[in-house]
Amino acid sequence: FPTTKLKGCQFHFAQNIWREIKKKGLITYSKDDEVRRQISNILMLLLLPPEEINLAFADIIEDLSNINEKFLKLTDYILRTYIEEALFPSCFWNLFSLIGVRPKTNNHLEGYHGQLNSHCQTHPNLWA
Repeated sequence: FPTTKLKGCQFHFAQNIWREIKKKGLITYSKDDEVRRQISNILMLLLLPPEEINLAFADIIEDLSNINEKFLKLTDYILRTYIEEALFPSCFWNLFSLIGVRPKTNNHLEGYHGQLNSHCQTHPNLWA
C-alpha cells in the first residue's frame, strides 16, 4: 500500500512520556501546578501545527529547567525520541492534520465499534 500514511497514537505518546517521567524519578514533582501545566503542554505537542513544535518545545524546556534541572533528562529524552533526529519523526506522531477528520480515532475498527455501541444496548435481544 504505497499511499498509506502511518500515524502514531495520542494514547501511546502520552504513555511513553509518563513512563519516562516515572523512570527518571520526576513523578513527585507532578503535584506542582506549573509542572502539571508543562507536562500537559508536552502531551499536547502532537496537536500543534508541525512548524510550531520546535518553538513550543523550547518554551517548555525553559520553563521546566527553571523549576528543576532534573527535568532536562526528560526534555533530552523527548528531543532524542520525538524532535531532533528523532526515532519517531514528527510526521509520524504529529496529529494536527487529523484534527476535524472523521473518524475521531485513528483506529478505524475502534471507531466502527464505538458507532455500533452507540446504536444498541449492552446485551441486545435476538431480534435487535
